[in-house]
Amino acid sequence: MATSKKSNGGTFPEGFVSPFKRVQMTERNDDALACVATLSGRTLEEVTRLAIQLGYPKHGPAFVDNTLLTKILYNLGLTGGEYQELPSLDALPDVAIVMVDYREEDDLGRHVVWHHVRGNDKHSSFSYFIDVANWVPETAQVSTNWSHMKVDPAWYIEVKPRGNGKGK
Repeated sequence: MATSKKSNGGTFPEGFVSPFKRVQMTERNDDALACVATLSGRTLEEVTRLAIQLGYPKHGPAFVDNTLLTKILYNLGLTGGEYQELPSLDALPDVAIVMVDYREEDDLGRHVVWHHVRGNDKHSSFSYFIDVANWVPETAQVSTNWSHMKVDPAWYIEVKPRGNGKGK
């Protein structure tokens, strides 16, 4: 069962700039692809083309399952594993794709990017979400305040650069 940390109202330490540029989803079911685009520094169109090459349906009903998501990440220089249940936000790795707003009745959720920034001499450690949803207000798109999303229950996939990979 995920528990949430107290947020700081959504603000970042002075001078902090995320290494990830938010890519907004456009279709009802391309949130996972938008997260991959955000993490890989690619456009949503590039990631979607790759997904189609790897078996994602070009037309009609589609869902990015764990196997396809892992293949897409790998082809973009990143690694991803199996979904893991989120016991707490404190347990998340440094970078992950997190399924939030889970609905038990249809066994679906939506995806966001998680980034934990380790502390240094300029700021304490902190974490933030990059919400790729096209309906969230600008203040919730890249924020340390995740009160607008349900994280209990939630699942995540840790994302890391692949050896000789090209991802961020």
